[in-house]
Amino acid sequence: MLAFGLVFATLAGCDSDEGDGTRAEPAGQPSDRRQSTTEDGSAAARGPVRLLRLGRFDAPTFLGAPRGDRRRFVVQRGGTIVVLHGGRQLDEPFLDVSTNVSTDGEGGLLSMAFAPDYQRSGRFYVYYTDREGYLQIDQFTRSDDPDRADPESRRSVIRVPHFRSNHKGGQLQFGPDGMLYAGFGDGGSGGDPDENAQNLGRILGKLIRIDPRPGGGYDVPASNPFVGRSGARGEIYAYGLRNPYRFSFDRSRGSLNIGDVGQDEVEEIDYVPGRSGGRQPRGGYNFGWDVFEGRDRYEPGSAPGDVPPVIAHRQSAGFCSIIGGYVIRDPSLRGTRYAGRYVYGDLCNPDLRLAVLKRPRASTRPSGLRVSNLVSFGEDGQGRVYAVSIDGPIYRIGRG
Repeated sequence: MLAFGLVFATLAGCDSDEGDGTRAEPAGQPSDRRQSTTEDGSAAARGPVRLLRLGRFDAPTFLGAPRGDRRRFVVQRGGTIVVLHGGRQLDEPFLDVSTNVSTDGEGGLLSMAFAPDYQRSGRFYVYYTDREGYLQIDQFTRSDDPDRADPESRRSVIRVPHFRSNHKGGQLQFGPDGMLYAGFGDGGSGGDPDENAQNLGRILGKLIRIDPRPGGGYDVPASNPFVGRSGARGEIYAYGLRNPYRFSFDRSRGSLNIGDVGQDEVEEIDYVPGRSGGRQPRGGYNFGWDVFEGRDRYEPGSAPGDVPPVIAHRQSAGFCSIIGGYVIRDPSLRGTRYAGRYVYGDLCNPDLRLAVLKRPRASTRPSGLRVSNLVSFGEDGQGRVYAVSIDGPIYRIGRG
């Protein structure tokens, strides 16, 4: 596995520009030419699906927005978040925590998430590596200016000791239940030398589920799967993960979708269907690392209740670091082969891929769209999906 840190370290910083959000990539990007009518009925809305460049940023790592909001918030690795109105990037950042952020190895400001009641509370959360390399999740609130956060509102939610430069995790996501989920890597190096991922007494190599308190810190939901189990951390929602750098919930059906970065052989996508009414899965899943890498045995031992991946790509086929994405629910893409498909990619293989997620195995194929040095996908407040390159560009998967 090629560490993200190697790519971060070798890429020069890129200047931002004001992408208009509708500029298509040059000819040669294959696309879906089937048509359907959308609400605005415009020619662009009925056009082929392609990559529409939003803009160019300074080592972007993520894009997000509150539900229903038309702005887009771009997270930049060095510690800033910028706001876009339409295609115009505002001059002042929404938030600047660069003095708190370390970009060593695979570190940096890696993602953000808005509280489900953001329009009322103004609360949002950021995930970064601090100056000691520890994993830090902070809460902030917006200021009286809706395009600026209040830097004095910072409250620490959780800080997790992490002593190596890799496997920092990085994703924050509010689930359908309104709880905050975060993905932590296994502690780094290779082969999980600390045996964290299978140890329910440790928080590394896990997805956690917590209920942040408005004043900082968090509560552990009583419905978490390991609450009350002797020796287990109550925060844990799922375990047996190596580096769940990007994960998501299907905004329509509630399924859990995880891109777990592999060791030396296999990159994997893990999937658990949602429950009725679009609810998230119950939790308690063991995804097998470090007893298994993908479906392959990695080392002796047991992984109770192991849930194998639905997609596994060999590094020998050109994959190196899987980048989990989203199930596409963009209303403007209804009637195309993208609608309802899970889009994901890889840091080394530029093909964006589409999958029909199901157990025990999912079908997958290249979409025809390509992004070099992919580090993330993002979803805006309208349900539109974006691909983020650490080189600087961010693209919307749309019609144009």
